[in-house]
Amino acid sequence: MSKEELDNNSNNIKKTSNQVETKKNLCVHELRRRLKKNQRKESIIKFLIFICSICLIAFLSLIFY
Repeated sequence: MSKEELDNNSNNIKKTSNQVETKKNLCVHELRRRLKKNQRKESIIKFLIFICSICLIAFLSLIFY
C-alpha cells in the first residue's frame, strides 16, 4: 500500500469513529431502565430454570421411590 492509501484509510477510520460517538446520546435514566429491564429478564430466566430443576428432582425422586 502506498502512503496515500494509508492516509485515506486512517481518515476514513477517524470519520466513522466520530460518527459513532455522536450517536451515543443516552441519558442516565434511560440506561438505568434498560439495565433494570435486562436484570428482570435474567432473574425470570433464572427463576424458571430453578423451578424446572426442582420439578425434575421431584419427578426423579418419585420414580426411584
